[in-house]
Amino acid sequence: MKNSPGRSPVLAVISALAVAVLAAGCTGASESTGPGGTASGTLTLAVALDSGGFDPALLQNGNQAQFWTPVYDTLLRMESDTTIVPNLAESFEYNADQTVLTLGLREGVTFTDGSPFNADAVKANIEHLKAGAGQNAVMVSSVDEVVVVDDSTAELHLNAANPAMLTYLTLVAGAMGSPEAILNPEIATEPVGSGPYTLDLTRTEPGVQFTYVRNADYWDTGSFPYDELKLLVISDLTARLNALRSGQVQGIVAEGSVAAEAESAGLTVYETPLNRVGLYLADRDGSVVPALADPLVRQAINYAVDAQGILDGIQLGYGSRSTQIFNPNSEAFVSNLTEAYPFDPKKARDLLAEAGYADGFDVLMPDNTTTKANPIVQQQLADVGIRVTYEKVDSTNYVAEVQSGKYGMFWMANSTADSWWDMTKQVPVGAPWNPFDSTTPELQGLIDDAQGSTGEAYSTAMQAISTYLVDNAWFDIWYLENVVYATSVDVVVTPNPINLVPFIRDFAPAD
Repeated sequence: MKNSPGRSPVLAVISALAVAVLAAGCTGASESTGPGGTASGTLTLAVALDSGGFDPALLQNGNQAQFWTPVYDTLLRMESDTTIVPNLAESFEYNADQTVLTLGLREGVTFTDGSPFNADAVKANIEHLKAGAGQNAVMVSSVDEVVVVDDSTAELHLNAANPAMLTYLTLVAGAMGSPEAILNPEIATEPVGSGPYTLDLTRTEPGVQFTYVRNADYWDTGSFPYDELKLLVISDLTARLNALRSGQVQGIVAEGSVAAEAESAGLTVYETPLNRVGLYLADRDGSVVPALADPLVRQAINYAVDAQGILDGIQLGYGSRSTQIFNPNSEAFVSNLTEAYPFDPKKARDLLAEAGYADGFDVLMPDNTTTKANPIVQQQLADVGIRVTYEKVDSTNYVAEVQSGKYGMFWMANSTADSWWDMTKQVPVGAPWNPFDSTTPELQGLIDDAQGSTGEAYSTAMQAISTYLVDNAWFDIWYLENVVYATSVDVVVTPNPINLVPFIRDFAPAD
């Protein structure tokens, strides 16, 4: 069975790989009842990365969302069609200029330490996230103040309109922990939330297995049919696939390279166009790599890398060619920019010569061993004179390393979601994915135009930003990847529209 909205055909099928031996102690999944019913069984999933901790100020989306969404409920929730609906906040409304967001909060909810969820808790969590060092602090950077109107009403006062704020409140910015617990260091390993599950510390070993049990006091137990949840940390894709095939787990984050094999084994494969993959040409002022200050050099890199070849050869066609940071379904996407940089090594060499780098230059890049395209990129850049040296980086700390400002350019796959969110986390000064704080007056003017616009004017302004970024080669985007998730036949999943892996709410027993 396959759920595959608009995917490209698979161009090659890899051979079956040898069965990998899993760590001792991994347990299989139990039988469960149908969707919406009460289940007495266990949902067991394999995750690709360790949790990263449970401090709400340091939470991440992507793979690690499966660790924290069982224990922390969010203020709002996003449906599969991207509609935003109430959750812990039963109502939400902006004022006329969209600088005050009023949240009407659900009453009678308590955290697992017995403290009440109320407007003070909202204030404490948003201030905690904003003051923290996590990459998602950017989600609340526009919040000047959280005003407690009464126990069940909180107002978010923004310094300017933020078109992505409602989306943020469905993710890390909306995650609510106990106000007292979030101030203690223990929160990193002992989460205290109001979510549908609690973490069973006696059956949890970081880096190996996380076990969750049902929160009997949760207000919406019907949306979570499993009594128990287990997350097994299995970094190797082959091992994850074999764990799914053998019945040891019921769901895995997969890749296009194993999708056909999974389908042939009778597993269910889901695909969602989500991740845009390529290089960040981040040092646009030339602080670490002087050559990158010249747009001609950055354009040359775009021409030098065979993006379509990587899409076909490594991603096996599970995706679509793109040069933009925005999703094709967003208002910011400009269709005629898709083929702005066809593979053309001669053009790349000519641009380098025009920029004064006929003999090329040297660049240090981080080597994330999970990135299969690294040797291809190294060879193709060498072919035009750009000599890449890779430095080993622990994949667990890869994000922090590349955001540190040490590397002038680096590979990254980032999800596409709300277009304002995609822009603000990557483009403005202070954005976590703009580690060198690159900007120009022209670009800042385009951002200002978009922030003050609505409707068609907003779409036009966002498209102008996308055009600027592509023309000036701020990035070398290769393609929009169809993220792949695979399950056993006894589980059905609703893919999350903006996250790499489904949230725990998205799983249910099959009929």
